Amino acid sequence: MLKVIIQHLGLPVFLILGLFLVGCDGEVSQSKAYAKSEETGVSVDKSLAQSGESIYASKCRACHDYGVAGAPRFGDSAVWAGRLIKGVDLLYKNSINGVRAMPARGGCYACSDDEIKAAVDYILANSQ
Repeated sequence: MLKVIIQHLGLPVFLILGLFLVGCDGEVSQSKAYAKSEETGVSVDKSLAQSGESIYASKCRACHDYGVAGAPRFGDSAVWAGRLIKGVDLLYKNSINGVRAMPARGGCYACSDDEIKAAVDYILANSQ
């Protein structure tokens, strides 16, 4: 079955589609976070907060470390500087809503807007 799919779609399309599934563990994380928030009284947003580095490592690096489907590479200061000319708010917006081959939230559908922004900030801080 997999061989038939690859033959019809082509390997690059199959790999890109596979990347969309990278962040599909959000429901379990959210339900655990909600249960913990009920016990501790801490809001769900705070218990779900992740550092930009951890979000990058678990969700973003699959594309941005290798430039998959034209993704700007992590650490490439010239490419990121060119994007910053249009403003960091546009980077945030594109990261949250998706742009070209990048899906909304980079596939991290359980991530909040602030967590996506933290991942963008991490990339920018390490691409100067």
